[in-house]
Amino acid sequence: MLHLPFVTLPSRQLLFALAVALPLLASCSSGGSGNDATEAANAQNDSRISAEDVTAKQEADAEFLVKTTSNALLEVELGKLAQARATTSVVRAYGTRLVQQRLELLSAIRALAAAKNLVVPSALGGDEQAAYHEVSTKAGSQIDKSVMELLLKAQKQDEDAMDDMKDDAYDGDIRGFAAKYQSPVQEQLAGAEEVADTIEDLP
Repeated sequence: MLHLPFVTLPSRQLLFALAVALPLLASCSSGGSGNDATEAANAQNDSRISAEDVTAKQEADAEFLVKTTSNALLEVELGKLAQARATTSVVRAYGTRLVQQRLELLSAIRALAAAKNLVVPSALGGDEQAAYHEVSTKAGSQIDKSVMELLLKAQKQDEDAMDDMKDDAYDGDIRGFAAKYQSPVQEQLAGAEEVADTIEDLP
């Protein structure tokens, strides 16, 4: 069973330390060694939020953008993996659609984060890297099943987060972003569920 936990933020003290020691991690590529771009983005946001003495809800806004970005980066990589190695045309086709959809989502998130002076990762976080690596080691029809299993987990997280933040985000633009993308994310999740059902009986 693949595990993709929603990231639990470290303590504020650790985040401050990371913000000082690892300021460049948010721009690392997915091929970087050891360092966690998602954690670094959270660290930089937390230090900025703490300095400005803003509310916990604003902190949650930043965490939402970081996690949504990290999931979207993972979904792009899984879509590319599906295109290249899936054994079924339905999984390959879904991967093609998803890559385009998530690249558009990433573009919107990055623009929103920049407007709010927040940092989002440009590389997979540690949990996402590990989950992707596990899927990439599969062969034959097992890669189809594993790709879709992990995509379902990530997209369910996406949909839940959008549903929450369209009402609960502190920032009106972030509420608007979540409201705008909730329906497309729901549709993409429904599509993933259909594909997963189609390949359920593969050996």
